Amino acid sequence: MITLKNPIFFVGAGPGNPDLITVKGMKLIQDADVIFYDALIDFKGFHQLNKSANWIFVGKRAGKVSIDQKLIGKLLVNYYQNNNKVVRLKGGDPSIFGRLTEEIVALNKYDIPFEIVPGVTAGLACAAELNVSLTKRNVSRSICFVTPAFSDKSNVSWLRSVLNSDTAVIYMGGKDLEKIASSLIDCKMSLDMPVAIIENASTRPVKTLTKLSLLMTYHLKTDGPVCLIIGNIFSFTNTMLAEDVVIKEDDAKEEKISYVA
Repeated sequence: MITLKNPIFFVGAGPGNPDLITVKGMKLIQDADVIFYDALIDFKGFHQLNKSANWIFVGKRAGKVSIDQKLIGKLLVNYYQNNNKVVRLKGGDPSIFGRLTEEIVALNKYDIPFEIVPGVTAGLACAAELNVSLTKRNVSRSICFVTPAFSDKSNVSWLRSVLNSDTAVIYMGGKDLEKIASSLIDCKMSLDMPVAIIENASTRPVKTLTKLSLLMTYHLKTDGPVCLIIGNIFSFTNTMLAEDVVIKEDDAKEEKISYVA
């Protein structure tokens, strides 16, 4: 009689706040022997779900020393082959900018079964932080999720997506705000196009509403993850809460204000 092993589970942890993980994801963590987790995971919060598991950090952050991607695949295979229940806990949703394909390739090489458990991606958490809908009839019928890149070939791809969508969500753009703004302006996007900058969505959020012309000189308030939302959706809803930051054009200084619907 052949006993089938559990698959390796790629679990979406959500945008940062442990309360936003799915029920299925939570149960899998509680039942795991080994959990490989990313840099943006709230370790203290998630660790409470299973203190007896072996938690192994395999996170990556831009500009910082991090584990080789191929080694992550080898670790998943090794622990699985040693009869462990393995969870790969990824920030946001595993299938959105999570380097999921590279890790799947390693498992396929050894015919190791796996399952993907979706999570709340950062772009959706950012919209929730702003109390805004990313879609609106006759205003925003299309959304793109992109990461910016500035080599000759890759620059064209993400710019085309942003320019051809009604609403754009830009991930991992914190260190390139000036380049992003300059590229879009060069492509004739309106200088008055609304831009929301969200840092640390769902944990310690900092939310800023500005416009494209002022994005070039914006200075981030934290060193946490950053998303931009660009589009005219902000003209139709009370997007900002009291004590949020709005950049004014007259002196480009920040001022705390309250919006009244």
